[in-house]
Amino acid sequence: MSYIVPRDKKDDNKRDVQEEEEDDLVFDQVPVKVACPHCSVSIITYIEHESSWVTFTVCIALFMVLNWAALCIVPVVYPLVKDVVHHCPRCLRVLATRSRVVLPSVRDEVMSFRFGSCAMVLARKYVLALVAMMSLIGSIHWIRSGSAPATGIEAIVRSELSVLRWEDFLQDCGFKSYLGNPIHVTVAFNEKYKNQTLHWQGSVHRVEEGFNFLGLSQRGAIFVDMTPQQFPNKRDMSDVVLLYKEEKELGQKIATLKKGMGLDFTATMVEVGRRGSPHVMALWDLAILSAASSKADSPSQNSSLVSP
Repeated sequence: MSYIVPRDKKDDNKRDVQEEEEDDLVFDQVPVKVACPHCSVSIITYIEHESSWVTFTVCIALFMVLNWAALCIVPVVYPLVKDVVHHCPRCLRVLATRSRVVLPSVRDEVMSFRFGSCAMVLARKYVLALVAMMSLIGSIHWIRSGSAPATGIEAIVRSELSVLRWEDFLQDCGFKSYLGNPIHVTVAFNEKYKNQTLHWQGSVHRVEEGFNFLGLSQRGAIFVDMTPQQFPNKRDMSDVVLLYKEEKELGQKIATLKKGMGLDFTATMVEVGRRGSPHVMALWDLAILSAASSKADSPSQNSSLVSP
């Protein structure tokens, strides 16, 4: 006679629990307890971090955007974008590989972004709104950059030198004229001064350096006090702002400028100042005047270039 050994219900329950745990098991960035499918032993995985195509893509993108500044960023980012590889400590076989960079699907109502150990969870509508805003800002910057058709100040070209003086401009388009009849100022500026290259003299009020970062660039600016000033009682306000590009020869001259120095500059008029703002000009060239030359020549606003 043969007997059938009855199965223990507790063993069946343990097996069911183990199967459910294995089904719900997720290999992530920390070791996990699992039955190795290769050696059939219950183990706790050990993990290693290995480079992948994502790692190299992120590093190359950083070099393309930041140039040499990426040498400071890549050593920090490089370990964060390596893949996590789970190994069996007994047979040393690879059980799973997971990327530390996780991007969500557009179909997800709640979108989760993960970069290394950092995670950000956002609703899809906010992600789409952020993408639309960034696209708008990028489009505006592209239109204003050199890769797009020239517009605004980038479209200004150096024309023949005009004989118009600062006194003439002050009478037609100065602050007092703007307060009296702003329509007349706009018409006079468009007819006589816009896109005209002028040779004037003044003194440095302050200098603001430009910048170029992550593809975003802004011209430097020299704020100039003219003689006579259109704001005689307001020492903190300048009359003209000269926008310049970072060029080698011009940059060396600008680096030596200090407040109060006399300037002899050639620039093209771009925009008339409104409500007390300085008049905008695109700078082409300048020379630094000595103190004596500046005092002697500033009232007449000669059009001849004075050597430094």
